[in-house]
Amino acid sequence: MTGVWETVPRIAYLIACFVVGTFMGSFISVLAYRIPRNEQWIRGHSHCPACGHQLGALDLVPVWSYVFLRGRCRYCSARIGARYLWTELVAGGLFAGIGWALGWSVDALKIGIMTVLALAVGIIDFETGLVPDALVLPGTAIGVAFGALSGWRGLLGSAGGAIIGAGLFALIILLSRGGMGWGDATLGLMLGSFLGWRLAIVFLVLAFVIGAAVGVILMVFFKKKGKDAMPFGPAMALGAYIAALAGKNLINWYLETLFYR
Repeated sequence: MTGVWETVPRIAYLIACFVVGTFMGSFISVLAYRIPRNEQWIRGHSHCPACGHQLGALDLVPVWSYVFLRGRCRYCSARIGARYLWTELVAGGLFAGIGWALGWSVDALKIGIMTVLALAVGIIDFETGLVPDALVLPGTAIGVAFGALSGWRGLLGSAGGAIIGAGLFALIILLSRGGMGWGDATLGLMLGSFLGWRLAIVFLVLAFVIGAAVGVILMVFFKKKGKDAMPFGPAMALGAYIAALAGKNLINWYLETLFYR
């Protein structure tokens, strides 16, 4: 741990992580709204979807603005979807979890960026059934760049993770002739590049377990059928997050269970 981490009280750091996460959640909502509509998301001012009025600084404070305005636009009183609030709160909690598990480190920054991209893609996939190349391809480059910071071993690990993350889905697509979409493969490419080859394996196992569990719940309680399209992006995003924070512990637990009974 660095001197900064030693001097800043842990609780203050976690609160700071949560606050940063809520701002990232606001940014994620921008991505999830604009990218499917082919709107500019790198530049441009935020506006109300109902009346088009440009939003001011006080309208964009995460969580507080939604609560203060009672979930309505200040200018036209149109209702703002609760998804914006929940995205900010969830992102804040995820960032606090990153701070708790990884402390003040380059890994925390890397997984924070992965979390923003994965959550944005997961929301877009859930709402539209699409995985945007505008996020996953630059995200893959960022993941590989972080791997390169650790030298050739890190670069090869990142490349291996990307190949494993995309390769399994590509194999499923080719063998099933459309059982999954190529968007799942590109998302696996990005997430694997951030995680490296070892954690990419954990991420894939978790993603399929989570996806299967959610599928069973939807079929039992919401009368979904096995042939109904179910977006897999959210399960992949959650699996990657868990693998990033607890993957090494899961690997150790598995090996100890398998070889040291």
